[in-house]
Amino acid sequence: MKKTAVTIFLFAALAATAAATGHQVTVDNGSTANKFPWWPVAFPSGCRFQMLFDRDAINYAGTVNEFELQKSSAGTGTFTDAKFYLCHTSLTGLTTNFRDNYAGNTPALVASFPSYVLPLPSGFYPVPMATTFSYNNTDSLILEITYESSSGLGGDLYCGEMTTNHRVFGRTSTAESGTADKWGYNARLSFSYYPGVGPTSLGRVKALFR
Repeated sequence: MKKTAVTIFLFAALAATAAATGHQVTVDNGSTANKFPWWPVAFPSGCRFQMLFDRDAINYAGTVNEFELQKSSAGTGTFTDAKFYLCHTSLTGLTTNFRDNYAGNTPALVASFPSYVLPLPSGFYPVPMATTFSYNNTDSLILEITYESSSGLGGDLYCGEMTTNHRVFGRTSTAESGTADKWGYNARLSFSYYPGVGPTSLGRVKALFR
């Protein structure tokens, strides 16, 4: 019984240590409300959408286990065959070509849903990541969202006007090119542990709590 109690205490202590070594970054690009990409009126037949987040705004290397966007008001919608990708890029401004924006990197699929329902409340809400993403803090970061069709009212996100193109959108999920402009979105990234934790025994135990 004592051995079980000690084991539980040890794992609880390690979990607390893992949580304590986490890190969170908020990217604040502005306070303008914009319905893209969650606007069924504009994208009834699907959408391919990229958002750029600057390296200087993130300024942290590690494993991203939660990525949040910020809604400015309550609203929801349903989006079929929705996919979420994260990708490094060396670009400081997006082009109109989706593939070129990867700058030779391969996007990682972090979530996929046959039917995705946008959370109703305002405020930060998580992109429903099913797998983590290792961010290098050398490049900027692209969040790409695709879906096949949409319904409902959708929801507004907070964003602000940047000096270079920070979003590009096409009106089908497989569009090769789209319209680029300077709106950059707010986001909050949670990192599961400091990058200095190596593949030691303690590091492996901490990984259990990511």
